[in-house]
Amino acid sequence: MAPAEMTNLSQMPVMQPNQVIVLVADASTFPVAPVSYVTWCPQPCQPCPSFQHLQLPALPAPATSHAPASPCQQMGPSTPTPRTEVPSDDSEPPSSRPHRPTASTARRLRRKRAAERAKAANASGAPKVSLEELRTQLCEDPAGTLQQMRGHVWAWSRNDLGCRLVQEALETGSREAAELAVELEGHVLEAAMCPHANYVLQKVVSHLSPSASRFVASELRGSAVRVAKHHFACRILCRLLEFCPFSATSILVDELLVDAAELCTHNFAHHVMESILENGEDRHKKKVAEILLVDPRRYATHRNSSYLIEKVLNYCSQTEQDVLVAKLGRPEMILDLALTQFGRHVASALLRDPRVNSEASMQLIREHQAQLEGTSHGQRFLVDIGLIQPTPMDHWAPRPQSHPRAVRRN
Repeated sequence: MAPAEMTNLSQMPVMQPNQVIVLVADASTFPVAPVSYVTWCPQPCQPCPSFQHLQLPALPAPATSHAPASPCQQMGPSTPTPRTEVPSDDSEPPSSRPHRPTASTARRLRRKRAAERAKAANASGAPKVSLEELRTQLCEDPAGTLQQMRGHVWAWSRNDLGCRLVQEALETGSREAAELAVELEGHVLEAAMCPHANYVLQKVVSHLSPSASRFVASELRGSAVRVAKHHFACRILCRLLEFCPFSATSILVDELLVDAAELCTHNFAHHVMESILENGEDRHKKKVAEILLVDPRRYATHRNSSYLIEKVLNYCSQTEQDVLVAKLGRPEMILDLALTQFGRHVASALLRDPRVNSEASMQLIREHQAQLEGTSHGQRFLVDIGLIQPTPMDHWAPRPQSHPRAVRRN
């Protein structure tokens, strides 16, 4: 068959074993893109009389040796290229693969694993005797028991059994207890973030003299914001503000006030800001009050900063209190706060303030009583101010304490 006549592939002759047919296309048969095919001859030393039939050498039988595969074999259809991933038959579809956990879930998992590692690592540091026996010994012979505890304070403070013993030892407030607290030096930041040792640090601050507990505030310098945002460590700053002089806490508070606007609404740091309003220096109280008075309505209706607005009414200077009452003490503003979930607490506090026109405010509240009764927090507000009586089915819990008061783990 002539090359020009091979325009239809169905006319192609059947190939025999070890043969190859070479087609040379005429330009007229491919008007769009003419193609020329170069003939490859496996035996260049022998003349090729015709391009129709070429004899190919017989292929040897596949060897069983582990020789490296040829490039053509390596690039077979079953082998993925470097840019292509071929999933296996038993692989799961993308939709059924587990999703990546959220940031909050990942943090909880990390904390859980860290607690498990700490518990396993410190299990050997726990006292080998029962807690009741140790308590008995501490009551009968405090000095002797404290002497036996030397060298084990840091190890025992990091487990649930030993931290109770160390707390009771520090509650004695003796000179021997102060000597035991020295073993915590260099570990304050780690202890503040430990679920067990943070209680020991609180006892150091609350039961020892300021000179014996001064190292706690010193080691927290430079990390005050980080400590205030931690759910365990924030308690240490609260205790320092309650029991230590201004000379020990002034530098820490100065660090906190740099980010005071953020800390006022933080889940844990707002406890520390509240302690500043209760026990801090006047200049620090004024700085916090100035930040809250920029937008008192927003802070009064926030879950966390609403506590701080109430503290301004009780602990700040007369000037800051008057400004706050002028902005939030109007009857229409009190009603607006009462209609919100967290602002109702501030509204109740304002109604008890003598500088507020409570009669006009109560009259406006009675006019909108039906609207307040339409929400659960509105009903609670009406119960708080005495307009309605709680029903037997109402089991509302009182508002939780603003910051952790308990300093002892039981």
